[in-house]
Amino acid sequence: MRELDSLLVNDVQKQAFHDGSGIRTVIFLKGCPLRCKWCCNPESQKETPEIIYRRQKCIGREECGLCRKGEEGKCIYFDRDGRARVDFTRIPDDLQWTNICPTGAISIEGKRMKIDELLDIVEQDTVLHKSGKGGVTLSGGEPLMQENLVLFLKRARARRINTAIETCGYANRKKLLEAAGYLDRIFYDIKSLDDTKHKIFTGVSNKVIIENLQALCEAFPKKHITVRTPIVPGFNENKSDLKDIKKFVASLPNVKWERVPYHTNGLIKYEMLGREYPMKSL
Repeated sequence: MRELDSLLVNDVQKQAFHDGSGIRTVIFLKGCPLRCKWCCNPESQKETPEIIYRRQKCIGREECGLCRKGEEGKCIYFDRDGRARVDFTRIPDDLQWTNICPTGAISIEGKRMKIDELLDIVEQDTVLHKSGKGGVTLSGGEPLMQENLVLFLKRARARRINTAIETCGYANRKKLLEAAGYLDRIFYDIKSLDDTKHKIFTGVSNKVIIENLQALCEAFPKKHITVRTPIVPGFNENKSDLKDIKKFVASLPNVKWERVPYHTNGLIKYEMLGREYPMKSL
């Protein structure tokens, strides 16, 4: 059940340096409307908690074996090394049985946390944040999918916490503009201006994303906005695509453009979630 003042959180990362000004606390939120083939945070895609299995943490059937006990253990089997394996097609709806794992090899990805609890965590690093206008950055997933996002930002503003967001832009425009009123900085993804290509590689059209950014710049012409473009081989790693994006960004007032290199840091996560990495051939 959703709580009225909570967010569905994947992780809270302290002392981050690449997600806004100064030293920041980054809150990774769960749920994303896109399915980018190169996604490095696949654990943030689904809007519900899910099982993740970190094999390197498993101490084995002989030393432990607790996960095979009970009805829920039917989705667990062991490999030749005696370590647990998860049959992701047979996982029961109730995930609480994972608490039996003493090492956290089998755990739940995504939990509800109250807004004030999260802000208390952020304020633990207030001294660090004061240097260089640090603060909190909401990432994901797509933060704008969280129904209580604006409430979080309002309370952060009341505590005088510098706020930033990393968004794909595929969101309800009214909510985006409302959230922008409480944000100090916005990182906004523009992956491609080719709508056909965008649909193939992300699963959605880019029209809403482009129109939302234009509306955002019109409503907040002095807002600190940085457009980010991941440079992905076979997708937009060519002069034509990048030239089009550069020209589009240049037409927007007070907007910076940042290119982000492709990496495979998320590849191992797909295996831990029982999924196939769509671009593993790269």
